[in-house]
Amino acid sequence: MLLLAVAGGDAFAQKIEQVTGIPKNETKAEKKAREKKLKALADSIAFIDAQKGVADGYFVVTADRMMLGNSGRMYNSPNSSTNFILVQGDTGTVQIAFENGMMGANGLGGITVEGMIGNIKSSTSKNGDVHYSFSILGTGISAQITIDLYKNSNQAVAIVSPNFMSDRLTVYGPLIPYKK
Repeated sequence: MLLLAVAGGDAFAQKIEQVTGIPKNETKAEKKAREKKLKALADSIAFIDAQKGVADGYFVVTADRMMLGNSGRMYNSPNSSTNFILVQGDTGTVQIAFENGMMGANGLGGITVEGMIGNIKSSTSKNGDVHYSFSILGTGISAQITIDLYKNSNQAVAIVSPNFMSDRLTVYGPLIPYKK
């Protein structure tokens, strides 16, 4: 009975190997190479999805890191649910919340710009990076936004240049397609 279970276990392991493509006697170097290929494939798929989101005009850039002005001071791990740039067709939202205990124009220690999008420009560089810029005009506040999406990744850098003050904001994070 035990022999049957062991034999059945080997057959099961062989099935797993066939389905996953992972040999059961894989070396560390082979595992590292396989994982590197899988990450590259996942990044390429994320880039294609992000590129489609930009082309459709429905996407969000969520903040992983932010830098205010040219100070070089980086705000690491901001709350991505309150720090984002959202584009939904001809409307958009830029929301920044430093959550530092200070009251801001949006009640979260920052600003929120919601409004109509205009002056949209999109291009792709020779190396495949996507460059997307637009202006957003909200009630009392407006800004120019420039987004660079890097090839084979959904990682983006967005520069928000408010028209009402000279400090620009740089947002680093993934660009994710936003379903209509």
